[in-house]
Amino acid sequence: MGKIDNCQVGVYLSLCALKYAYLTNFKLYLPKEWTDDKEHCLKAGVPENEIVFKTKQELGLAMIKEHIENGVHFDYVNGDGLYGNGYTFSKGVEPLGKKYVLDVHSNQQIFLQKPNIRVPEIKEGNRGRKPTLLKPDIEGISVAEYEKTLRKSDFTELRIRPTTKGWLTALIHVVKVWVWDEKGGDLEAIEQTLVIRKPIHKKDRMKFSLSNIKYNEQSTEKFAFMQAQRFWIERCFRDDSHDLGMSDYQVRTYKGFNNHLALTYAAMEYVQNQRLQNITGIPLLSFNDVRILLAKEIRENADYDIEQDRFEQVSKRHKQRAKDIRRYYQPDLPK
Repeated sequence: MGKIDNCQVGVYLSLCALKYAYLTNFKLYLPKEWTDDKEHCLKAGVPENEIVFKTKQELGLAMIKEHIENGVHFDYVNGDGLYGNGYTFSKGVEPLGKKYVLDVHSNQQIFLQKPNIRVPEIKEGNRGRKPTLLKPDIEGISVAEYEKTLRKSDFTELRIRPTTKGWLTALIHVVKVWVWDEKGGDLEAIEQTLVIRKPIHKKDRMKFSLSNIKYNEQSTEKFAFMQAQRFWIERCFRDDSHDLGMSDYQVRTYKGFNNHLALTYAAMEYVQNQRLQNITGIPLLSFNDVRILLAKEIRENADYDIEQDRFEQVSKRHKQRAKDIRRYYQPDLPK
């Protein structure tokens, strides 16, 4: 940033169904420097029982468990590279009986064959200490290095999802691999499925993901879809910050942080419900549309006809937006 500033860091949970996504849970992340300073935490209003250091992965797992205990149903877990790299988070999701597709960094190590994990035997004639650490019997490779060995024919060109400028298309490669948690002391490597999304256009980025879903359990198209759903989760933050005020706060207490986020979460639920209720009549209704209409309704008197004004305000803008979208798709789309 180039300066010293204050901020709060949180871990957030979202539920997503196709393009509709809600932020559903959050927890404030307290660095170890804070949890080691109890007086500092109490001054900021942190409850005494919350003054315990937890990693972001641990906070994420705690919220997933909360959802499960409260009867919230979901098919699988997505997460960015912070949660995909390393094995703490993925190993925590597995016992919950849930599938995952987690992004990993380009230096993530994989094995293309299952390695034998063992303590190497000391070679005859070698001097020195006897080996005691577990080692794989074959060399691993990073996912980025592996991608460089692939030919174009190893990828499948797929339509990932529709956008306002046509289909997002990418090259997808899915392969069975093995990973080994050396720091965790695992005695054997774990089978995983590696999903690589290679952009066709230079402006897009390469994506690598690992999943505990078996390579042959579902199609390449399904793996690509599951990996791409994180886009809508990120869109949640954009909509909540840009249109609903998630980032417009200047609080410096634990209670203030929680109250502000709870209010913006409630606002997001209201807006998403408005979009779903009007999905047939106003399919392009956006967060900003609802915010503008609601603000005007509050300003006007009780006789204000929001339904009529909704049509008048939104109709012209949506017709232009639909026209732009239609240019990228079939010319015979309904008007």
